[in-house]
Amino acid sequence: MSAVIRNNLFLKVSEIEPEQLRSYIINEVGEKAKDKLYNYLKDLTESYPEFEKWFFDAVIPEIEMKNGNRQIIIVLSEVEAKPSLVLTGIAILKKTDTEKKICTIRIHDNFRNQGIGSELFEKCFEYLETRKPIITISSDRKEMFETHIKNYNFSETQILKDYYKKDSTEYVYNGYLTDER
Repeated sequence: MSAVIRNNLFLKVSEIEPEQLRSYIINEVGEKAKDKLYNYLKDLTESYPEFEKWFFDAVIPEIEMKNGNRQIIIVLSEVEAKPSLVLTGIAILKKTDTEKKICTIRIHDNFRNQGIGSELFEKCFEYLETRKPIITISSDRKEMFETHIKNYNFSETQILKDYYKKDSTEYVYNGYLTDER
């Protein structure tokens, strides 16, 4: 069942003002911010066995360095039934001289089909400075992204078997993956 959203706030984690962050964390009783973000995405370990290691050993350190190579954009939404902000979406991005990639994009099941995903893609394009970033999608999640792939005219450029996980196929759009994972 979808909850009705009144307002969305898109924030780059490396740029969150202390007031906004404090307000959000206070409502998340005792959970550390990094753990909260990871817990929102941890089911991705089913498709990407090294996800936890990558998140804590690559993404978080680069976000904390604030060097611009990685960014996490979160979506906090005001929901009619709740007085506080709710984490409804998240994207993890990589932006280097040689690669502009949406590494992860997720909208919470209860908040899908309300335009948050489309808005979040637009924020990703803005940060990455391209409307054709590399994005990879596992075979078990491909159907979930079909509308966005079509709407943004993403071009399938690679099909990789067993790339992240044995007996799984990874579809690559708008570019090519290197051996760097």
